[in-house]
Amino acid sequence: MNTQEAAKLLAVAAGFDNRRPDDLATAAWRELLGDFTYEQCRAAIVAHYRDPATRHQYLTAAHVLDRVEANARTKTADVETDVRSAKARGIVPADWPRRQPLDPEAAYRLQAARERDRQESIRHTTGAIEAGA
Repeated sequence: MNTQEAAKLLAVAAGFDNRRPDDLATAAWRELLGDFTYEQCRAAIVAHYRDPATRHQYLTAAHVLDRVEANARTKTADVETDVRSAKARGIVPADWPRRQPLDPEAAYRLQAARERDRQESIRHTTGAIEAGA
């Protein structure tokens, strides 16, 4: 995504929340979201405001990034892995179809749970290394 597209994204967001985009915000959004397409990011903005869980939250570039990354997992093997993990964590019901992609809220919750697990693993690994030293 280029700077002009990042400015267009901010204009889309401004349509929902009356923000006043400027060059600094445009540069920041471009830096964070530049690896994704305008369409992916625009869809994430619209999804944010359609989602009852997030529609009243002020949208940030990080919200857009979270949704785009969650939605990028569309290969069948990725979907099946995500569904298994989400079922095991109680994020989706046990009868969720194994090849049906997670909805944005479930994908976000799964991503957050995986990050917590990663941090916990790092903490345990660091503790084990220090204990052995």
